[in-house]
Amino acid sequence: MLKEYQQTGSPELREKLIIKYSNLVRSAAVQMRGMASGYAQEEDLVNQGMLALMDCLERYDDSKGARFETFAFLRIRGSLIDFVRSQDWVPHRARSLQRRIDEAFQQLAHEKMREPQVAEVAAYMGILPEKIESHLQYMNRASILSFEGLMQDAQENVSRMEPESPDTSLRPEESFCRQELTEVLARAVEALTEKERLVITLYYYEELKYADIARILDVVESRVCQIHTKAVKKLRDSLREYMEG
Repeated sequence: MLKEYQQTGSPELREKLIIKYSNLVRSAAVQMRGMASGYAQEEDLVNQGMLALMDCLERYDDSKGARFETFAFLRIRGSLIDFVRSQDWVPHRARSLQRRIDEAFQQLAHEKMREPQVAEVAAYMGILPEKIESHLQYMNRASILSFEGLMQDAQENVSRMEPESPDTSLRPEESFCRQELTEVLARAVEALTEKERLVITLYYYEELKYADIARILDVVESRVCQIHTKAVKKLRDSLREYMEG
């Protein structure tokens, strides 16, 4: 049906294909829902994803060897990441506040010989605890979004190396780059502190929520959010250095 549509441009076939593959859009939108919170509604994500799906119907080339579902999902997700990032980004004042919060956490932890509570950090800084909670959640989403964008760029760079032939034995460059990318991320994870590695493991591999991780680490939930943000930033910086180098 897709091949026929690309040859004829039939509006009827186009509509059938959009319906057939709309689940790819829904799946990508659901994955993005958490990190897009505060930036875009799920309905906005679906609408943007549909536009990306329509573009994929025009651009897909089966001679590259990739299945349409794989090709489309990668580009739909990339489109959603770009869309969310375009809605808002981290202003200078937010980064400045993050530095102050980090310094306050470190200072109080040193003085009290334990993880400080958010209320203690707020009192130390002279601001409301709710402001710290809200800020940490905001920075966490922004950090994850930035990392996801870099991952998307890296995956697309690898995909562009696919030759015209679908014979996978003729893709040594792609295979090498995927392996290299995996090794870069593995080294970046190993370079994290023990607590950062544990948070990354529990969040991404065990798929636990911040509240569950906080109970395991015996810290407040906002502290988990802060640790996660710092860990993701380190991974992002390692990936960016690899891509630029």
